[in-house]
Amino acid sequence: MKKERIFYLDFIRAFAVVAILLTHYNALFWFMEPKLLDKVVITLRVCNIYIGDFGVSLFFIISGAALMYVYEQKCELFKFYKKRLISIYPMFWLTYIIAFLIQKMVYHVDFSGIPKENFVLTVLGFDSYYSGIMPTFYLIGEWFLGCIILIYIIFPLLRWGVNKHPGYFTAVIALVYLLAIFCYSTPLDKSVLVATRIPEFFFGMLYIKYFKKTNWKAALLALAVLVLNTVFAPAFNSNIQTTYVGIMAFLVLTYIAKFIEFGWVKAICSFLSKYSYAIFLTHHFIIYRVAERVDFQSISTAGSYGVFGICVAVIIPVSMLIYFIDNRIRKGTSMLVNRFRKREA
Repeated sequence: MKKERIFYLDFIRAFAVVAILLTHYNALFWFMEPKLLDKVVITLRVCNIYIGDFGVSLFFIISGAALMYVYEQKCELFKFYKKRLISIYPMFWLTYIIAFLIQKMVYHVDFSGIPKENFVLTVLGFDSYYSGIMPTFYLIGEWFLGCIILIYIIFPLLRWGVNKHPGYFTAVIALVYLLAIFCYSTPLDKSVLVATRIPEFFFGMLYIKYFKKTNWKAALLALAVLVLNTVFAPAFNSNIQTTYVGIMAFLVLTYIAKFIEFGWVKAICSFLSKYSYAIFLTHHFIIYRVAERVDFQSISTAGSYGVFGICVAVIIPVSMLIYFIDNRIRKGTSMLVNRFRKREA
């Protein structure tokens, strides 16, 4: 039987989607020379961390919470991995093919300098994850995809730990997390390592298993941490700040959610949640294609907000179309497989 949706998961997912959209639009101004920070939409930082880190942290937490909600009682390995593969790869490949054709046919981009064998990273969804340390055919999505795939692989083990040995697993995960941040040397950025993102994912699992709701005392304490981190702006390790800021924000948002669970808010959150993966895949590509046509040096701050609105106005219908095509392909494939099985029987 299909479980009832939890509103606060949709609400936080929608919140994180908006944060990620802002991140990659505002990144345009951060990496420009000279920087055009007066064109930034809303903010570049939340509670003393980069807004992108903030949004991604929330995504890791709700991913853990959502999977634990679905698989708390039962997790058949074959069915679990099959469902993860189907939910990730067909839409990823579809979106990539469309982006690749646009790059070749419209922009005439030359990929000849990239080793052909590296295309396997694209097929597996790891092209962005490794794009910072080697040439890849990366076009869509973000490093988050590769990282979450790796975490999905070990989810059954994490689930067993949450259900049977939550204390031991929490201690081990915390130890590995600290070792990864302070001791482990890697060409990859520390923020993309599985070891530094599992605490957020695992916290989401623990929350669904043992708490499910946030009371006002926990919400107030979490809010105090966020305020203090904003006011005092500590300068220590950003990865550690991202972890606890993400967790504290999750607690605050789960508490707030119960006061806004009505009509149009639920509809918007449900909509953004439904298309969140398609938006995740398309937004970066579309933002940069739109930005190529804009002279940001000459537009006002209000004009920058307008450009962001145009980006969103393109991203949403394109994402809906990608979702629709992917859904039709899945249904068509399923019908063909069922017909073939009936003939074989």
